[in-house]
Amino acid sequence: MASHKTVTTHRASKKTITAPRTAVTLATATVGSIALLPGLAHADPTPNLNDVKNQVNTLHNQAEQASEAYDQASTNLAALQHKVDQIQARITAEQTQLTNAQSSLGSLAAAQYRAGGVDSSLELMLSAAPDSFLQAATAMNEASSHSTAAMSSAQEIKRQLDQDKAEASADLQQLQKTRDQMAQTKADIDAKEKQAQTLLDSLTPTQQTQYKQQQSEQNQQAQTPPPGLPPAPNARAATAVAFAKAQVGKPYVYGAEGPSSFDCSGLTEAAWAAAGVSMSHSSSAQAYEFPAVSESNIAVGDLVIYYGSMHHVGIYVGGGMVIHAPYPGTTVQYAPINSMPVVRVVRP
Repeated sequence: MASHKTVTTHRASKKTITAPRTAVTLATATVGSIALLPGLAHADPTPNLNDVKNQVNTLHNQAEQASEAYDQASTNLAALQHKVDQIQARITAEQTQLTNAQSSLGSLAAAQYRAGGVDSSLELMLSAAPDSFLQAATAMNEASSHSTAAMSSAQEIKRQLDQDKAEASADLQQLQKTRDQMAQTKADIDAKEKQAQTLLDSLTPTQQTQYKQQQSEQNQQAQTPPPGLPPAPNARAATAVAFAKAQVGKPYVYGAEGPSSFDCSGLTEAAWAAAGVSMSHSSSAQAYEFPAVSESNIAVGDLVIYYGSMHHVGIYVGGGMVIHAPYPGTTVQYAPINSMPVVRVVRP
């Protein structure tokens, strides 16, 4: 889940992903479908601690889904920005080529004038607007072979320039649409976390102390390495798993990919990056970047994708355990592989 450093735009060094849904579509669906939990405005003056914990966990889960949508949009944004940069570089080069071509045609006309006259096609070209003379010149049959070739070259440059400008304009519009959607998704994440904090603030001082103590104990237990974990099947997987183990105890932060904090897909991305394998900062993207394997054939280092929306991921460390970054208020930790619904296992 989780390229926003609480949440900032991610880096752009990812390969293109073909996933079953676009980032913007997922983000739109996520924002539109997740409503704030009812009843907050009329909270019980003496709330039940377990009820509040369940509601807070639900809000964290919803925020994580929104964060996954943000991550996908961010990956899409980076790829789109790279494409726009390339097109704009082409436009600059083509504009220079067109200027040079038009200058060459002017020189050709001057040479013809000194020789006793100027082709009517060149005369038309140099006296009309660029769009008009390039179209008119091609239709004329009286131009010399030299001027015809020069005009044909200028026309082709102008055609490609116009095409690239149109493509850049469309991509820039999509770029802005993606940025707007990311801002909305980030606002949704913040709203979920604010509501979760409001629920926790509604607890009595004694309940708040109990809640913090329970969370601390759970985090502490989950940071203890299980005994007898098996070795990885190869050196790359061993490197990735060793990296993940070294991050246990570091806090969860939406959009973080290290070194001091992580979200779920930021952790798996960083772990496998340590082994020289590149992947997207998105759990649902990671689910389709690598070959799937059956859960019965799972190996140390495999990625375990959770939930129907694939908004969570962990890295398998053997012994029926994964390392993952759960949600705010928790740390990178160990968990049983089936403590969440597994939907896919993939092998980088």
